[in-house]
Amino acid sequence: MVPLLPFSNLHQPWHSSQYQALPRVYVQNASLEIAHTRVVFQQGTIAGVTLRPFLTEGNEGFDINQPRDWELAEALVAANSQALPEISKAPYARAAAEETR
Repeated sequence: MVPLLPFSNLHQPWHSSQYQALPRVYVQNASLEIAHTRVVFQQGTIAGVTLRPFLTEGNEGFDINQPRDWELAEALVAANSQALPEISKAPYARAAAEETR
């Protein structure tokens, strides 16, 4: 996967091209970001220079940034009881102990 902006079709501007002629693109969402700690310390960001895609489908990559996003998330869950996965693993023991204090 590579950033889109360095590329172009030299014969036809993308904004004047047919949809079928455009390259397939993916848009980043906030569903999952993983970085080595060394990247943060060496580059001061979690972005790094090496990217690996984690492709999501449907609402897997749903991102909550605004109050209306939260309202939509609640509506999606209310409309479909299967919208959230069942979690069978017990919570981290330390976190569970702190909750009971």
